[in-house]
Amino acid sequence: MIGAREAGYAIYGAWQLAKFDVNGLQYFENTPAAFWRSFSAAVIVLPAYAILVLLRLVDQPVAAGPFTIFLVQSIAYVTGWVAFPLVMYYVTRATNREQWFCRYMVAYNWAVVLQITLFLAVKSIAESGLVPPGMGALMTMAAAVAIMVYQWFIARVGLESTVPGAIGIVFIDLMVSLVLSLYSDRLLAGQGMLS
Repeated sequence: MIGAREAGYAIYGAWQLAKFDVNGLQYFENTPAAFWRSFSAAVIVLPAYAILVLLRLVDQPVAAGPFTIFLVQSIAYVTGWVAFPLVMYYVTRATNREQWFCRYMVAYNWAVVLQITLFLAVKSIAESGLVPPGMGALMTMAAAVAIMVYQWFIARVGLESTVPGAIGIVFIDLMVSLVLSLYSDRLLAGQGMLS
């Protein structure tokens, strides 16, 4: 785990990138040590992720018991934090961007703190009844689009990628997330992963 000062700098850098300020990259080291430390973000956002899971279960109840839900969601959470970096390691090697892999993943991991915070805020407002259901759905969709644009910018500047290349990276991230979500839903529905 890292100290509050380093986490604060990293989140500030992520905030600068959210404002499309390329100087936000200066807050992220391009080293393996920084790469591994950036996974502290997973610990920071875990409570917000748990709340999002609970909100989702309210909307879409499952027949699984509490222990099964906890187990499946815990495995999905850890896998989500590992799968995308693993895929990106090979993508950056194949596209001659390996020298920027650590910097990109450090920025990406810390950006998740802002993304989950935004999504939790929007989802909470949408579920609170303060806005009509249609408006809540629109807000949720707008947040998802904003997050994808943010991810695109981080890929674009963090990997010094082309515009289409950065779009491709966002697509890969989306596909990894969808596959994990699909398998989690199948397990919670009592279906096997391969059935």
